[in-house]
Amino acid sequence: MTSVTQPDESTKRLVSEISAFLRATAKALHETVSRFEETTARITEKVMAQSTQADRDLIVMLQDFDRLQQEFAALAELFIRATAKSEQSWLDEDGDSHPAREAIATISLAELKDRLTRHLGILRIDMGVVPMEEEVVF
Repeated sequence: MTSVTQPDESTKRLVSEISAFLRATAKALHETVSRFEETTARITEKVMAQSTQADRDLIVMLQDFDRLQQEFAALAELFIRATAKSEQSWLDEDGDSHPAREAIATISLAELKDRLTRHLGILRIDMGVVPMEEEVVF
């Protein structure tokens, strides 16, 4: 059974302020991701233009850059999904439909999802999340 408490005005205001902060952070993060992508693309073009034989270590580093970009994008999306939820849903004690769990469940990068759930003290089994075997790690 879902236990819903009615928030007082100060709680509503707090949740609203946190939500606004997270929305702004998500927008800034999206802008940073875009700049990161542009910088990575320029570096890749420059390296590939100057080298006829790309160094294996360099290729791995560029793949790491790409992975970081994917993580930044996933975190920005996580903020957007979480802040789109109602104030009341954040106060709902039913863990299965809590906005944080729902947002984390949409992340496709298994390692990032594991880190987030670990930091929040959520077991993946509690979220009903099946490890994604199809994720490719370079």
